[in-house]
Amino acid sequence: MKQLFLILIIFTLAACEQDGLIWADLNAEIQEKFPDVERISVSELKAKNLKDVILVDVRKQEEFAVSHIPSAVNLEDPFDIADLASQSDKSIVVYCSVGYRSAAVVQELNNLGITNATNLEGSLFEWANEGLPLVNEAGNTREVHPYDEYWGQLLD
Repeated sequence: MKQLFLILIIFTLAACEQDGLIWADLNAEIQEKFPDVERISVSELKAKNLKDVILVDVRKQEEFAVSHIPSAVNLEDPFDIADLASQSDKSIVVYCSVGYRSAAVVQELNNLGITNATNLEGSLFEWANEGLPLVNEAGNTREVHPYDEYWGQLLD
């Protein structure tokens, strides 16, 4: 599974060889690669009571430790997420840095029969860019792990 993520990221980097990233182009690319994955926008998620959904951050632990959306759990493996989903009737909202890794996870969840999972379009970067709350183990924060310099271009 981890190899799949690495392959997806390498492919994305190769496909996005340009001077700068543009959200609209990235979101269109994600939608094209994962057409069957349901999406929810940051504004739609913001309008919900976060207690009514299970937020799953699929980034690496070191990324999650810098900051994450309040009440999110950090699970990278789709089987672990499927197990969590089977224990609740809440919808699952999966996110990563920009929405690519999380789209791949939601696709895997769909393949495992989990039909109530959605991908947060724009993921944590868009959430942070909107000035929405972020936390870490110390409390509120504004810091965001940029993944790397290339993807960090999408952070305001």
